[in-house]
Amino acid sequence: MYKVKSLFLLVEGFLFLSIACAQELRTQLGDVYYDVNMYKGEYYGTEGSPYLEEAFTPCRINDITETQLVRFNAYNGTVEVKMSTTKIVLLAESENYLITLKDGSGKTYYTKNYFDSKGDLKNSFFELIHESSSFKLYAQEKIKYFKAVKPEAYKDAQPPSFKKAEELYFITDLWEKTPYLIELPTRLNFFLKLFPGQAKSLKKYIKENRFELDDPEDLIEILDKALGSK
Repeated sequence: MYKVKSLFLLVEGFLFLSIACAQELRTQLGDVYYDVNMYKGEYYGTEGSPYLEEAFTPCRINDITETQLVRFNAYNGTVEVKMSTTKIVLLAESENYLITLKDGSGKTYYTKNYFDSKGDLKNSFFELIHESSSFKLYAQEKIKYFKAVKPEAYKDAQPPSFKKAEELYFITDLWEKTPYLIELPTRLNFFLKLFPGQAKSLKKYIKENRFELDDPEDLIEILDKALGSK
């Protein structure tokens, strides 16, 4: 009986510690999720990195006056904040954050909910690359994970790796105010479906100017044409 009771207390203590290590911490950043294992190599032996930059970058978050240190995980779309040498927190998906980098780049990021190309609602961080009275254009930087490849007759083995993917572009307030971002298609026919009343004229405008839907400067010109007078 004593051994059983001791085992029960041991298990109960382990569960308590596990919950305590993965609890939501109430800080000036809101409800943030803390994981003590965040520093551990989840992808040990993998080439590349899931982060835009491995080092933490100084920034301002929302209207908090103190400088924060952040890094962006472009594999899973999360933002990590370094609270101390032993504590890192994830910004909560339930909140919207404005992150202004203080590294001289002038970059501004927002965390937002968005609909991907499959229509699924997700959350990630986005760089604001253009703002006008008619629309805001955001870029989403993504990093993909590739599993290890076994050697074959004429192919060498490849270790698991992280590689940067093509940037995706999103817009908000397309025809009405909405808190969600919408992914802009890179295929012309799908892109034109967003502007059914202007599809013919926009198609002509894009082809005449040889615009590319994966070029942000071209996208700004196209969207100015489509939304400038709305």
